[in-house]
Amino acid sequence: MNILNIISKITQLGVVVLVCFAGIAVQADTQADQDSLIAANTGFAFDLLEQIADKQPGGNVFVSPYSVSSILQMVGDGASGVTKQEIESVLHVNGLATRDTACRKLDQSITSGQSNVILNLANAIWLTQGVALNPEFVAACTNYSQAKTGALDFASPQSAKIINDWAAANTHGRIKDIVQWPMNPLTRVILANAIYFKGNWAHEFDKSATTDRAFTPIDGTQIQVPMMQQHGHFDYFQAQGFQALCLPYAGGRLQMYLFLPDSGSDIKKLLAGFDGGAWQNKIPTHFRNREGTVMLPRFKLNYDVILNEPLEALGMKHAFSSDADFSAMSAEKLFLSEVKQKSFVEVNEEGTEAAAVTTATLRALAVMRPEKPFEMILDHPFFFAIGDKTTRAILFMGIVSNPSAVTAKF
Repeated sequence: MNILNIISKITQLGVVVLVCFAGIAVQADTQADQDSLIAANTGFAFDLLEQIADKQPGGNVFVSPYSVSSILQMVGDGASGVTKQEIESVLHVNGLATRDTACRKLDQSITSGQSNVILNLANAIWLTQGVALNPEFVAACTNYSQAKTGALDFASPQSAKIINDWAAANTHGRIKDIVQWPMNPLTRVILANAIYFKGNWAHEFDKSATTDRAFTPIDGTQIQVPMMQQHGHFDYFQAQGFQALCLPYAGGRLQMYLFLPDSGSDIKKLLAGFDGGAWQNKIPTHFRNREGTVMLPRFKLNYDVILNEPLEALGMKHAFSSDADFSAMSAEKLFLSEVKQKSFVEVNEEGTEAAAVTTATLRALAVMRPEKPFEMILDHPFFFAIGDKTTRAILFMGIVSNPSAVTAKF
């Protein structure tokens, strides 16, 4: 082998090594960004829950923060300037350069490994006919969120049916009527995220062991509820102010975390000690496998919430105002009129079923010019009819030529 061939081989080997190192570096960067996104989502989750719980102390709350953050990631892709900065700040993703890629990787990660449970995610964008969306915005939502895009006539009741059918189809019928018709005539874009989960416990509760037991709500009165119970080995820990336990679902990857405040504490004090960092780095390290008994109420909840006020309180102000900047979404001046979520959860002896659909509605800022008031003076002969609006069948009809003539003959 001559010297030129040796140099060529060494060069090729060097290129291969560089490519391998580059691939490892990219993979490491992607994983780091995904870890950062998970921490961001967790921080946002507790921020949002505290805002909602503060507004209805003592009430049931059930939300999917993952669904809300997913929809706001898409909304953020269409925002610019201060509007975008505020959305990213509320979501804790400031400075996350590959946020969209991290979102896609995270979605793929949590859905790909669930062989023993059902976990589905879906995104969609509907726009009114005649509105043009920025191609880069559509590409980002399509490539990174796998969002389906379609044009609808929001003035037609069929548009609401299409959106509601999509919500029902992607939540196994658990979430219906996410939008109502008629819609505001200034509605231009509706973004939606759906999430559905169904999983059996790794160790199901014995139905014959379920009995009515006393449960004490925040007002101190006692009520009787069906209480499931199970004895075994669980990941558990007790800290100052609360107990915590994990109930795994089949497959072991997903689980329900249960936190019970001590009698001298409450939910608000409990949540005050949680944030994204604590949940990611501190809480998991405390769980230890121990033998014990858990008693858990069997329950089912349907929950609706408008998220405008909580999101504004967290700092997302411009998006809901006339100063909103969604120029990266559309050339038309838009603002975020509503972020809404409908959710469902049922926990029983077999396992858990949960679903949520979050919508973000954007309207045009342009003020509709009021039409000039009309004037109709029936001061000469006129025709009238009485009919059925639905079938359009005419029940009565006539002509009034002289209103003063009580009796008419032919």
